[in-house]
Amino acid sequence: MKIKVIVPVSTEIWNKSIEEAYEAVKDPDTDMTIVNLKRGPESIEQYYDIAWAELETLKEAGKAEKEGYDAVIIYCFSDPALFAAREKLTIPVVGLRESALHVAAMLGRKFSIVGVGSENSKGKTLDAIRMYGLESKLASIQTIEFQVLDIARDFEKIKQALLEEAKHAIKEEGAEVIVLSCGSLIGIGEWLQKQLGVPVIEPGLVALKIAEDFVKLGLTQSKLSFVLPHEKRRT
Repeated sequence: MKIKVIVPVSTEIWNKSIEEAYEAVKDPDTDMTIVNLKRGPESIEQYYDIAWAELETLKEAGKAEKEGYDAVIIYCFSDPALFAAREKLTIPVVGLRESALHVAAMLGRKFSIVGVGSENSKGKTLDAIRMYGLESKLASIQTIEFQVLDIARDFEKIKQALLEEAKHAIKEEGAEVIVLSCGSLIGIGEWLQKQLGVPVIEPGLVALKIAEDFVKLGLTQSKLSFVLPHEKRRT
């Protein structure tokens, strides 16, 4: 199967790490292409960034079916243009946040979301949790005072800070599952899981396996929910 992985930012700094992580867990017959945006933000943290990313993400996703792909992954925890892409395409379109939250809800009674970003970044995550009807499953949203672009520069520091936040979420907030809130936090889920003794979800890996399984099972989004767009002039 062929999967198009759209990293909806204008930088390629995460591509190699994503490719290595995916190569380690993908099915042997899965071929992936990782693409970025020609125009857009270099990272996504707030609704403002999402707005900058969505149209270019939708354009990139919209080409996937004609390009011969079997599924699309929008590789960002903010899931930019996810629902719009599902309307446009008949192949499965999978987002990181939606996938991670639903899997977390299956693995424990309460989950906490732990990641980088200021208090400003929490609102969009809480909005998504409410939209998916998972508010009763949420223990807390924990953030550390680093930005997404800091991950490439201060990875070890961020790793330790995330560990402390996750410990707090488990001991003080009642979390039984930890969800990492950024696709750029690649390769630390297994380490955190060993340190914490609870499931730790790397959203990018979960999204990949869901996309593969949708293709294998012949499942895709319902066109009663995600109706194909009417033809009209759009400029």
